[in-house]
Amino acid sequence: MSHLKPDASSYQAPGRRVGSADSALFAVSIATLLALAACSPWIVRSAVEILGLDSTTPIEWVPETFPPRQAYGQFCREFESGDVVVASWPECTLGSPAIDRFIDAATGPSAPRSGDGEPWFESVVAGTTALERLTSAPLSLDRDAAIERLTGVLVGPDGKQTCLVIALTRAGLTDRRLATAWIRDTLLRTATTAADDLHLAGSVVDNVTVDEASAESLHVYGGPAALAIFLLTWWSLRSMRYALLVFLLALVCVGLCFVSLRICGDRMNPVLIVMPLLVLTLGVSGGIHLVNYLVEASQQGNDRGTAWRAIALGWLPCTLSAGTTALGLASLVVSELEPIRVFGFHSAIGVAATLAVLFLVVPGVFSRWPIRRGAGHHVESSASSAGFASGVVRAAGPIIFVAAVAMLAAVFGVPGIRTSVAIDTLFTPESRVIRDYRWLEGEIGPLAPVEVVLRFGADSDIRPAERLDITREVEAALREVPKVSGVLSAATFLPDLAPTSGSRGAARKAIVARKLESNLAGLTDMRIIRDTGSEQLWRVTARTSALAGIDYGDFLDAVRSRVAPIVAAHGGAAHGLAADCTGVMPLINAIQKTLLHDLFTSFLSACVVISLVMMVVERSVVAGLIAMIPNVFPMVLLFGLLGWTRLALDIGSVMTASVALGMAVDGTFHFLTFFRRGLSRDGGSSSDATEATATRVAAVHDAFRHSASALVQSAIVCGLGILAFAGSSFAPTRRFAWMLSLLVATALVGDLVVLPALLASRAGRWFVPRRPKQPR
Repeated sequence: MSHLKPDASSYQAPGRRVGSADSALFAVSIATLLALAACSPWIVRSAVEILGLDSTTPIEWVPETFPPRQAYGQFCREFESGDVVVASWPECTLGSPAIDRFIDAATGPSAPRSGDGEPWFESVVAGTTALERLTSAPLSLDRDAAIERLTGVLVGPDGKQTCLVIALTRAGLTDRRLATAWIRDTLLRTATTAADDLHLAGSVVDNVTVDEASAESLHVYGGPAALAIFLLTWWSLRSMRYALLVFLLALVCVGLCFVSLRICGDRMNPVLIVMPLLVLTLGVSGGIHLVNYLVEASQQGNDRGTAWRAIALGWLPCTLSAGTTALGLASLVVSELEPIRVFGFHSAIGVAATLAVLFLVVPGVFSRWPIRRGAGHHVESSASSAGFASGVVRAAGPIIFVAAVAMLAAVFGVPGIRTSVAIDTLFTPESRVIRDYRWLEGEIGPLAPVEVVLRFGADSDIRPAERLDITREVEAALREVPKVSGVLSAATFLPDLAPTSGSRGAARKAIVARKLESNLAGLTDMRIIRDTGSEQLWRVTARTSALAGIDYGDFLDAVRSRVAPIVAAHGGAAHGLAADCTGVMPLINAIQKTLLHDLFTSFLSACVVISLVMMVVERSVVAGLIAMIPNVFPMVLLFGLLGWTRLALDIGSVMTASVALGMAVDGTFHFLTFFRRGLSRDGGSSSDATEATATRVAAVHDAFRHSASALVQSAIVCGLGILAFAGSSFAPTRRFAWMLSLLVATALVGDLVVLPALLASRAGRWFVPRRPKQPR
């Protein structure tokens, strides 16, 4: 493949003296630095503006045209916002005066409002208010019977503990941080003075906690991580001057990502928190490789023309490396989820910017102030790499066999991969929000709702009394679904209709039916029954645990399988009856399926595109496919293992496959660059098999000698730099950090163990350029 790489040692700047060429490069460097300095106020302003925005909520992660989101939006319009805060404390018992004080504060004349005057809270429901409704006319239930109906929904198993369910308006959701803080502060003033005794949960609390945890990850770990990256860069380059230059240039490119976000009008989201550090590490990694090429070129001749020799040697592998990394990131734009799509697009822009900025600045600076390294360092590095390379070459066969068996075993685990965006996958078990959920589910009941809406058309011949009977049947069926421990419906707040017979019974039934119709208005106020004009909606809410690790897909299938026969038994569409399984759970289930789809779609698209690039570079389909083996090796192993263990992947984990694939190819391109140069130096292909093998082995040693050090340094910078986020309390950020770090480490094994073994084996002959046939 010598046609792809000119001999850098003999390269001279075309058409001009080397000195003037170096001066031109230096002038370009100064001009680029001045331009970046002039843009810095705009860059800083964009970063501050983007980081100051509230994150998006999981519901906003999918487009408005996403069918499950449309269904959830329809449910919210028909009944109420699904965005609630559930609050309780040990003294929050039935009849507690603190409950009334809070309801007055939240819904009274002095209730909090947004800057536009819109109220934050749509309604406040408590066990006390529901109990009063059940024990007063027209139901007039016995207190114990009423409490039994509310147990597991608004009243705890002890029959005393209760909670507040606070529904937020759209204005309240926009100001969710302030609204949640107001709820907490008000309850600490009026209900309990012990902050540890106050427990909050619900979708709004989830969103606020995600906002705070993701922002904390950047604020707490961003600075130390950046410092660690700088120190590792210094250690890798052994030059404070160039470590600072490469680090600052990568940091500027991070700022350009924020400019891109601002121009495109994209908002901050929890996934974007890792973008600055990722682009910084990738930029520094590219800088390390570029400086390595510059140092390599400086050791091949005098200082004059060094930068041009390095550009001749390194422009293609550096461009391909950054390009394939950008392709891996850009493949995420196929996702339907906004955080993943935005992350992939703007991270790809940042990586492309680092390539341009590094080449515009670093070679020109190096031409004026080159790095001086003694021969001792080069000899020591060569000796250590030679020993490792010899071991890999000797064990090439066993290495390939073990890698193949490991990948094959892992492939069978891939079908077991599952995804989740449930609350228990977003935070650690010891986090405050999970502890609050655990307390509330233990003292009150399960908190994850699934909604069944019975739809009776305007032309339906099913009377109200029969509608109530159908609702009772659905409620009873839902109670039989495993993991359901509480159901709330119109039947909870309406009297039982005793069976009747004869003329007196018929008359009594008619009277009860008329009373039932008059009581439906009260249930409309409670948002349990709705009359839209075109149809009447009866709502049945079942609750299950948010922490039990339930497969929402299987759970929803079980709910539908029990409701469908009831609807069919009462005539279904022929009698104007239909049932929807709706609410937030189907939306979460759809998002989880989308995550799994995105994992395979983005990875396969990145894999196909990068494979095509590899084939073009190697000018061989077979060589391109062989070169991809060490790059897919890390992803297959890790995700296969996750499939075998059935550990759920979250929104952070899903992105790592495509990102890591792009990063893994970096090392492959750099190693193959020096491998091809070694083949060219040793004469290329040979008709003698023994001589050809010896040539490839020598080329592998040459590639180790010139690239192994930079590959290891780059992997250490990327791996440890990202690993700084492993301490985050936000689980997706933490999992993204340790998974990507592990993938980077495994990719290094692929590039320095699996790839050299393949090149030294019979498969390596596909990488050797064929000699043109001599004319007879």
